[in-house]
Amino acid sequence: MSRPLMVSSFALALVLAACGGDDDTSTASEGGGGPSVEIVEPAGGAEIGVPFTLVVDSSEELGPTDTGNHHVHVYFDGDDSSYEVIESGNGEEHEITADSPALEGLEPGEHTLNVSLRNADHSAAGADAEITVTVGEAGSGGSPSDDENDESEEPPDYDY
Repeated sequence: MSRPLMVSSFALALVLAACGGDDDTSTASEGGGGPSVEIVEPAGGAEIGVPFTLVVDSSEELGPTDTGNHHVHVYFDGDDSSYEVIESGNGEEHEITADSPALEGLEPGEHTLNVSLRNADHSAAGADAEITVTVGEAGSGGSPSDDENDESEEPPDYDY
């Protein structure tokens, strides 16, 4: 084999080796096989009160940061400086109350509800989700059917 052909073949093999590797360390949540997180409840476009129920689902096991597990930061309008931490339960209901740091200074009206999957050290794990919600006044939360679902009080137990 002539020297120029050998050098060209070597260069081509080097380029193909560099392009063929899958060294992508990104953890995008969009179908790339990386971690994912989604907001299950409330639905996008929902009107929520305070407090409200939040349900998230993640591809990663959630748990307390001291266990090394992932957790989720909940915040509004892209401002992740004030957030609530969810450390447990994929698919479990979490009540976000008026004293949540995520709601600090939040006025009633239309807002973006953000969730971000985080590593135990609070660094981004590469999966985020958001929906638009309309936030009502504080104290207007809870399920609209809470009163309807209350079990009627049992009659007093009279001893005759």
